[in-house]
Amino acid sequence: MTDQAEPLLHRTPALHPGSGRFGPAIGIFLLSSDSMFAEACAGELDWVVLDMEAAPMSKREAVHLMQALRGSGCAPVVRVPWGQQHLIEHALDMGASGVMVPKVSSADDAAAAALACRFPPAGRRGINPVRASGYFTDVPGYLAKANDHIACVVQIESPEAVSNADEIAATPGVDGLFIGMGDLSSGYGQPGVMEGPVIDKARAAVLAAAARHGKRAGIFAYSRELARRYAEEGFGFIAVGNDIKLFREGLTDTLAAVRTPV
Repeated sequence: MTDQAEPLLHRTPALHPGSGRFGPAIGIFLLSSDSMFAEACAGELDWVVLDMEAAPMSKREAVHLMQALRGSGCAPVVRVPWGQQHLIEHALDMGASGVMVPKVSSADDAAAAALACRFPPAGRRGINPVRASGYFTDVPGYLAKANDHIACVVQIESPEAVSNADEIAATPGVDGLFIGMGDLSSGYGQPGVMEGPVIDKARAAVLAAAARHGKRAGIFAYSRELARRYAEEGFGFIAVGNDIKLFREGLTDTLAAVRTPV
């Protein structure tokens, strides 16, 4: 019951249905655990991150969100709290299309994440794909294709990670590098400021490292303007916010329009 992570793994830009235009795969982070939010995303987005690092989301709630996305073409990716093997394995066994591993700062960190995502001999993932194999109705079929269809995305969130971006991108089994702009800006001494020469240089370094090794580069955009800029720069998958942030922005815009005198 795993939805393939083609929006993340495909090596060419995605053609957005009905638009006739190519561009990056667009997604958001889900902080709430309400399956209705996930279901509403299903027809609009290429992927969503079920954020088990930042949100109070349980394993059962994560499964419900995946069920809401099932068959939609919107790939569910679980951001695990940290890069421990049992957390990565469990997310994949639940049926995630891939995992996003936070705070990867070195090639060793990246290799540990990649090995946890792959069955032997390519990795060391344990064999217990509960929901992923259709509740054990097709274990051989799942095992045969899982290594090629699971996305291992590692987060670049520190100056150290930027310095090691080339080695991280070269790590076998790593499919994508995703820049966490919040922590990265803080690491460079400008918390909350997503622009400027230092950040621009770091972003370009990660993008170039990913390109050299045939990997996709992703990033979290804190505004529409930044999202458009990142798309122009060549980022392959872009998060345009999270569900709570987007709800608040929509609510604020609506209230401003309603309360403005005609």
